[in-house]
Amino acid sequence: MERSLHIGIIRPSSIPDREEFERGLEVLKKHGIYFKIFVDFEESDPSQIAFLLYELLTCGQFSHLWTVRGGAGAVKLLPFLDDLFQTKRIRSISLPTIIGFSDVTALHLYFLSRFQKIGIHGPMIVNLPTIEKTSLKRLLGVLQSRNSRITIHGKTHHSGKAKGVLFGGNLSLVASLCGTPYFPKLESMILFIEDVGEKAHKLERSLWQVLMSISPGSLKGIIFGDLGSVSPTYLISALKEFVPSDIPVGIDFPFGHRTKNYPLLVGAPAELRASERKAILIMENHQRI
Repeated sequence: MERSLHIGIIRPSSIPDREEFERGLEVLKKHGIYFKIFVDFEESDPSQIAFLLYELLTCGQFSHLWTVRGGAGAVKLLPFLDDLFQTKRIRSISLPTIIGFSDVTALHLYFLSRFQKIGIHGPMIVNLPTIEKTSLKRLLGVLQSRNSRITIHGKTHHSGKAKGVLFGGNLSLVASLCGTPYFPKLESMILFIEDVGEKAHKLERSLWQVLMSISPGSLKGIIFGDLGSVSPTYLISALKEFVPSDIPVGIDFPFGHRTKNYPLLVGAPAELRASERKAILIMENHQRI
């Protein structure tokens, strides 16, 4: 049975374009999704945004908090959220699930590190009118908990099999959290990354920083989504001394800044199977997301 969705729409990052925002809301209305809007179209201090987010996270009214767009700003909320959560004991299952990608990676990794809470790396409100129909169908399927297993396909760069917690998101944001209390410490992980608009040498530096911040032996596999004009094979080749040679690596997976942006479950148990013909990522959808 499909469960009831109670969506709170939030702005942890940049201010959205009003027309794009309204078009995104029309998509939700078309699919009969209940939502309340908590979006400020004026600049606000990170402490104010963090307090509103904390109130929405802990009020018990919402199943999901759907971010309106990415941009910049989410990472500044983390210290304020930490202070606010010190005053209240929270169970992971009671928290709404965050939906978004790009800059929202900071929130996904924060809640994974702090509460072992799974997040949905997927399209934001302003993306809904322009994403491919299959991407929207898959996202709505995840929200309705229709499947206990979610799969996504790509191509194989290096074959093999791996199991671990799915970890990652926007590469620049993941790198920015290295060395902070908000970088999750996992015994085994499958790293997924996407990024656009960055030069090759900057992505190379960011990926190196992430690889150096992961505990030795914990990286079990890597998958690459949209990197814009930068080839993932270039990054793998440039960092071949630092990428374990015995782990599977998949490329050209349909997620990131593109119209085909399939949802991923940040923090979920996952398995990567990369054969000569294709690569497949299987995510376990057991937690209430």
